[in-house]
Amino acid sequence: MPVGTIASSPDTVGVAVVNYPVPVLETREDVLRNAERIAAYVDGVKHGYPGLDLIIFPEYSLQGFHPRKWADLTTTVPGPETEILAAACRKNGVYGVFSITGEHNPSGGNPYNTLILVDDHGDIVLKYHKINPWVPMEPWYPGRETKVATGPKGIKIGATICYDGNYPEIVRDTVMKGAELVVRIQGYMHPTREQQRMIAQVRAWENLCYFAVANMAGRDLVYSYFGHSCIVNFDGTLLAECGETPGEVQYALLSLSALRDARRHWTAENHLYNLAHRGYTALGPAGEASCPYEFYRLWVEDPERARALTEALTHPAPVGTAAVVGG
Repeated sequence: MPVGTIASSPDTVGVAVVNYPVPVLETREDVLRNAERIAAYVDGVKHGYPGLDLIIFPEYSLQGFHPRKWADLTTTVPGPETEILAAACRKNGVYGVFSITGEHNPSGGNPYNTLILVDDHGDIVLKYHKINPWVPMEPWYPGRETKVATGPKGIKIGATICYDGNYPEIVRDTVMKGAELVVRIQGYMHPTREQQRMIAQVRAWENLCYFAVANMAGRDLVYSYFGHSCIVNFDGTLLAECGETPGEVQYALLSLSALRDARRHWTAENHLYNLAHRGYTALGPAGEASCPYEFYRLWVEDPERARALTEALTHPAPVGTAAVVGG
């Protein structure tokens, strides 16, 4: 895919990822001021990259994750913070991916860890709740479904948050709903830098999708975050990657026609088609569609037995709990 330009075209989506400096916030007023700083990033990046269509900020970039005061900084969606972010998207004519951590849970349970996609008119067009909170550290109420929405120039965008990305199932489910670009916003810290860099490339390759990661950089009261926000091509190669510097931005173009051509015409590397057409060389054009994976059948038909199986392989009860920042 094209790199080295600040423009875009009708066939390409200009995407920027931000190594946002990890915020340490104490009050709701601090959060609102930080929302204004994020809005200023949108202004600046659009000015510097006029082809920008989509800008992506990391998990925890809005509210941080104070180890003692996190519950005091939760908000609603929509709310005063999202109004500031939506105004920045509307002003600059770009889509934005933002983190709301946490979002009030109307059921009265713990807050959600939320990703929102705001369109170029300032409307929230996707709201996703993190399905796999990073236990035992994160207190967020787990979400229940993957989400996909239409983004700039018609690209289909799927959402994941941090620890979600360690599960191949969630990205595959999102892609099977039509995602062409899977976004992973994360607040990942040392010492897992190398594992998380590799995951972005693997998820792109195994799902024939673009993959964009925005990670925090710097240090808060608990952890040091390694940055390395990146944009990955659908063949698993890196298009652009930040280093560890807080505030760094990287930009790349995603070709809609190239991705759609690969999904339509690739054969041996078309993992999406081949998943449900196993062995078609031997069996004929339809191949074999049935699921050969016993654990997945068990998980759907008898989740308690699936749970017991995982406990037998690992440990029978949770190991420790805490409400401290983490993946």
